[in-house]
Amino acid sequence: MNVRSVVFVSLLFFCGCEPIQEQIIGSYILDPDRGCSRCQTDGPAKMSFEDANITDGIPGSYRFEFSNGALHSGTYGLLQVDTVIAVVLYPDSASSEFAMLIGETVRTDYRIRRKAVKERCNGVFRDCVWNRVN
Repeated sequence: MNVRSVVFVSLLFFCGCEPIQEQIIGSYILDPDRGCSRCQTDGPAKMSFEDANITDGIPGSYRFEFSNGALHSGTYGLLQVDTVIAVVLYPDSASSEFAMLIGETVRTDYRIRRKAVKERCNGVFRDCVWNRVN
């Protein structure tokens, strides 16, 4: 193995490169100190994404819980368009506030990072941020 190969493998290891399907799995809590007021009024207080086996072709499950007690859950998928990866939600159960989502396809503008999920609000430099808790 030559020096370039060792350097490349080391960079991959230290960068923690992992598929986006693995990066999203976990629970996230809304950071109230970041973003704009819309984050707390419209966004979920807690998001959870689970997938026991990302290679089996079966969609993972999600659950969004809101500060007023409302929720919706179902399955999710990832859609790549150019360089943007969108989380697509397929709600199959919901509280009365979100009952109209059941059976619909909801495309989000979430950006998945290693320890957070982000969504733009009020311009380019402000993001709603949900931090990973596990």
